[in-house]
Order: sequence, then structure tokens, then C-alpha cells
Amino acid sequence: MTAPQQAVLLIVQQNKTVLYGGGVDAVDGNTSWQGEMNAEQQKKYMALLQKTAWLTTVPESDTNRGTGHYAIELRTRKLNARFTLPLDNKNATSMYQLLESVAQERLRKHLRALPRPDMDVIIDRKLKNK
Repeated sequence: MTAPQQAVLLIVQQNKTVLYGGGVDAVDGNTSWQGEMNAEQQKKYMALLQKTAWLTTVPESDTNRGTGHYAIELRTRKLNARFTLPLDNKNATSMYQLLESVAQERLRKHLRALPRPDMDVIIDRKLKNK
């Protein structure tokens, strides 16, 4: 997906491994994170692939790019296809949301490492909000 001042690169390998790159890395075709889909995510991914039928019928590329688009490339043993879809394409949006949810794991270790407030801070916040 690309949009003004925003780019995300999501690559799926072997229907399980997700590679992520954002910003300049994405524009340059580089990734900075790699993770695995869990069983539920894999099942949803395969269902979305089947629903889109992109592996059997490659959609026409959208030529009206507007403010952004999904640039999709599919490579299998039998298929090598590239196409673009508008940001309001429901199938592409569903696939993006699924892959982005997998890639959110890259942030969890950082969020877990943040200090947690003690009880005094929590009580003070609650008292201030009353």
C-alpha cells in the first residue's frame, strides 16, 4: 500500500511467514521485521486468498491511483502477477488488515518493556478525572 507520505511493504512467504517494512524501507523494497502467522491467522489468510480468487483470476489494475493504492504482487510456481487496487477495495483491505495485525507483533515487545505505573499513580489519575 502506498499513500501520501506513507508506505507499507508486507510480504508473505510459504503462506506463513510475514515480512514487514515501513516508510523509506518499504519504498526501497526492504523489510525490517519478520514473524510467523499463528494457526488462526493462517486459516484466515488462506480463506481470504480463496475468497479473492487472485490466484486464479488476476484482477484488472486500477489506473486511477488517487491518494493511494494497494500494489499487489503474487508469485507462485504457476503465477507471477502484479496489479493495483484502490484503497476502498474490500478484499485488499481485509488482506492488508490481517497482515498488519500479524506485523503488530513487532511492537509488542517494546510495549511490554515500558514501565508500568504503580498504584499511587493510578489512584492519582483516577482522582484527577473525578
